Amino acid sequence: MWLLIIGPLRAYSSALVVTTTGTFFNPAIMSFIFHLTCGDIWNTINNTEKRYGMSVVGVLLGVVPSAAFAAYQYYAVDPLAGKLLGGTLLWLCTASGLITDTWRLNPRDDGTRDPLYPVKGTKSKTEFGWFGSK
Repeated sequence: MWLLIIGPLRAYSSALVVTTTGTFFNPAIMSFIFHLTCGDIWNTINNTEKRYGMSVVGVLLGVVPSAAFAAYQYYAVDPLAGKLLGGTLLWLCTASGLITDTWRLNPRDDGTRDPLYPVKGTKSKTEFGWFGSK
């Protein structure tokens, strides 16, 4: 779903905004880039570091609101672009529910759940490959 539906919606709505404004550097595109940044940070927390508690907070307070703000900015430039980008919120809200239930249904071995605040991860360590040598 993500690759076949969300990607083209993002691309087409962004093309509408760039065509309307005549530039890539405008508040709507910058808000979308901010949303993509929030999503990338969330992906690292959830998929690489596996800090599921913080992942719940990140998706609810970072990814979904940034997508809603980007859709609002797109709508201000071109209503169709805003509606298309806003449609991706349907999936993001569904994903938020799935992430929350994954956290709720999968406690640690001792029965506790990962905290809903940032802590140092124990399952993996994120490193910058170009700075270290192995």
